[in-house]
Amino acid sequence: SEETVDPLTREEDFEGYVLYRSTDHEFSDQQTITDINGSKFLFAPHKTAQGVDVKFDLENGIKGASGIPFPGRGIAYDLGDDTGLFHTFVDSNNVINGQTYYYALAAYDRGFAGDAGDAFANGIPPSETSKTITFDPTTDTYIYDLNTVAAIAKPRVAGYVASSAYGSTGLVHEAGHATGQFRVDVIDELAVREDQQYRITFEASGSEMTYSVINEGPITATLTAAPGKSQTTTYRNLVPGSIAVRTADGRLLQPDIDYVLNPALGTIHIKPSAGVAAGTPVTATFAYAPVYKSTLLSGEEANIVFEGIHVFAVDDSLEVNTDETGWNSEDMQVPYRIFVATAGPGRVPQPSDYQIRFADSPIGTSFSNNMPIPFEVVNLTAANLPVEVFSPDFNRDNIWDVDEPIIFLEMLDGVLTATWEVRFEDVGSVPGEGDQFFLMTYKPFTEQDVFRFRTQAAGTDATLAQQELGDIYVVPNPYVATSSFEPRNPIARTERGQRRLYFAGVPRQCSIRIYTLAGELVETLHHNSTLDDGKVFWDMRTKDNMNLAYGLYLFHVESPEGSFIGKFAVIK
Repeated sequence: SEETVDPLTREEDFEGYVLYRSTDHEFSDQQTITDINGSKFLFAPHKTAQGVDVKFDLENGIKGASGIPFPGRGIAYDLGDDTGLFHTFVDSNNVINGQTYYYALAAYDRGFAGDAGDAFANGIPPSETSKTITFDPTTDTYIYDLNTVAAIAKPRVAGYVASSAYGSTGLVHEAGHATGQFRVDVIDELAVREDQQYRITFEASGSEMTYSVINEGPITATLTAAPGKSQTTTYRNLVPGSIAVRTADGRLLQPDIDYVLNPALGTIHIKPSAGVAAGTPVTATFAYAPVYKSTLLSGEEANIVFEGIHVFAVDDSLEVNTDETGWNSEDMQVPYRIFVATAGPGRVPQPSDYQIRFADSPIGTSFSNNMPIPFEVVNLTAANLPVEVFSPDFNRDNIWDVDEPIIFLEMLDGVLTATWEVRFEDVGSVPGEGDQFFLMTYKPFTEQDVFRFRTQAAGTDATLAQQELGDIYVVPNPYVATSSFEPRNPIARTERGQRRLYFAGVPRQCSIRIYTLAGELVETLHHNSTLDDGKVFWDMRTKDNMNLAYGLYLFHVESPEGSFIGKFAVIK
């Protein structure tokens, strides 16, 4: 949507996204904005828990009511508030477990203002993408637009252990010295891979620094051989050198001889000379970059969500870290100032940390003027590499005075270059043996930086599940005539839909038996679900397909982790 071109204006006129939520698949309860005739016309966006519209638009100064009203309606489309685009959203506004919600994410444009004399002189109002969900009564199913979905809010299963983007090792800065930060958020817990390692690398592209997140695999894709034609792995940005292509009998095909790889598109072109029969399976294993050469280094959230996770990066500019710069002891109170070198060749600041070690007598000489100096400078970032220094002898006494600047000289690409300059003030105190001064910097990302992290998939813990069996409950309890999350009748709106209550917090695999107080078996429910579905719906019909009578009932949950007995009431 963000890159579409309007066929009339030949311009990219995308403006933003708006989210709609409803308990009705036709979103009729959201069509509440009326026109001048009092007719329901526009749909009200979903709101956050704070009451703000879930509408995200470009920060381009185009906001508020459109200047092009809908013809004959006397109402204009709201173009947003210049919030900036966001591509993930967590709905926490009065979400009720057991309730089915229908969501539609619509993209909208800014409309067309029109030009005098053409066929659209009065302009074209903004428009949205469709949000149609259709019920098919013959199959009792819903047909969804590409940008619509149904979701049921539900508790996790008993013993649920959440997935993690960092596993047991955390985010490891494996190489390099940058001080910028990466953050990896879990967006879709069930999509996170188990024990999957990722590597973040950097590459300079002109004046920009880019980064790629590489899934180190092995990712496996099975292709159907069609010699002479390209087959897709469904992954893009494959890592050259990581791929291995094998036939069904285990024969390793040779790159460029048996096949041609297009790593950017993730396609494999098997040559007729490879001797692979058409229609036979071929297996490819590889690493790939789900985030490739991203330039988003200011915390932007526009990186794609992949395999359940979302990566954010914040780079640092090269500057002095004032919080970490200073003396090693609070007893030393000599004031100081830090500059990019004001004298000497080059004068290019460097992303390094330095230590100035003082002594009571000279331990070196100043560059060029050979003045004895009672200190030495080392580059801590470069493994304590000694640094040449130049200090001008202002009073020509051949003795370093505390107010004479210290200029660092370092070899950069074979050229001696002045980098940083430290100036101390003469307040009557002179640093001596044991005194140390640290110059610390914020360091931008470079091609030498490498980060790693390893994800951990969601799962269950048997001991925890056993402990949580006692937390199983019934909703609603008591059941009084109806429940708020019961589905509507999609065909006859005047009639109620299916009755429904549910058992919450159950284990992933279990059986639930419902009894009368007299011990008669009413119904048996079997549950075998995904990790995020710790509920079991019951239509309140008996094993004989009769409507449930009012009264008090017992239920028994039996699972590999243990069992639990509870009760609930039905009032009609």
